[in-house]
Amino acid sequence: MERKKMRNVLITGTILIFIFAVSQHLDWFGQLFLKTLGILVPFLVGGLLALFLNVPMRFFENKVFRFPARFKFGEKLKRPLAVLVVFAILILIVCLVVPYLVTEVGKTFDSIMKQLPAAYAKLNEWLLSKDFDLSGYLSTALVPPTEDQLNAQLEQILKFALSGVAFSTGVIGGLYQSILSLFFTIMFTVYFLFSKEKLASQFKRLGYAYLPKDKMDWLVDVCRRTQHTFASFMTGQCTEALILGVMFFIAMSIFKLPYVLLVSVFIAIMALIPVIGAWIGCIVGAFLILVANPMQALYFVILFLVLQQIEGNLIYPHVMGNAIGLPSIWVLFAVVVGEGLMGIVGMLLFIPLTSVVYGLVRDSVDRREAALAESGGPD
Repeated sequence: MERKKMRNVLITGTILIFIFAVSQHLDWFGQLFLKTLGILVPFLVGGLLALFLNVPMRFFENKVFRFPARFKFGEKLKRPLAVLVVFAILILIVCLVVPYLVTEVGKTFDSIMKQLPAAYAKLNEWLLSKDFDLSGYLSTALVPPTEDQLNAQLEQILKFALSGVAFSTGVIGGLYQSILSLFFTIMFTVYFLFSKEKLASQFKRLGYAYLPKDKMDWLVDVCRRTQHTFASFMTGQCTEALILGVMFFIAMSIFKLPYVLLVSVFIAIMALIPVIGAWIGCIVGAFLILVANPMQALYFVILFLVLQQIEGNLIYPHVMGNAIGLPSIWVLFAVVVGEGLMGIVGMLLFIPLTSVVYGLVRDSVDRREAALAESGGPD
């Protein structure tokens, strides 16, 4: 008992000393933390990517690559083939979808720039009817510059060019670091996917060696529940986004709205972001169509509201089912907190994590209530 008390005192004293040291050197510890976090970025991002890619990899491994029992090397080939197919699909999506979106967005902005003179003429005509001439304001801004102004502008251009040399050097260094970080991220992702069972086994051995069995059992259950919830959430979210994109493609084609494929693909991608993703797609789609035809933009918004109601009330509950088992208020809470801490990635992570915490708290409350009922209530 004396040794246990002494150990607790030492642990408490060490923690208090550490907290005091941190409070006295916040800047140094902050820089150390950021530097350490920067070093660990490939490891952390690789783990997150492995968490995402593990869902389709398990599908290909368990459902697609099912070799006959007589094929001796079948079990050994399943994992490499599944990883190869998942990365091939990911690269194919990036190489096909991203250039298409960039090209179409470029064409749209080019169309906007071509329509600006006509739009300006209409605006000026309307303003003239209200006794307000816009051209007079623009003409004063288009007065030819004086010689002194030209010299000042040339001096600014020279300074910008000289600073551009230093900027280019920094860009090259940053590009090298980004490529190196991307390489290590891919390596960590591949390693996590290939060795997830080995890593889990090592984690269990370490935990059971240094933690009480009941604590470790609880931790293993939490990890298993987290993995199951995350896999179900990602599968349902991707399926729902695909269905929503197809619905918009069919509906926009029927009503002959412009930018059918561009808007449908963009909404499907944005729908991967919970709660607000589809609305971002609606705003962008409405803006693009507004340039071509304002009335069709109104039709698109009405169409979006109708399809969103169908998707939210009929499709989403059936696709997601009880995958996360989280009330709507806590879904919104998870989205807000996740976006504030980690952006879009935080939105995708915090919903299943909040679902796990919600389930653990609910189970704890159920056990507590059952224990209180057996004992006749609290003392």
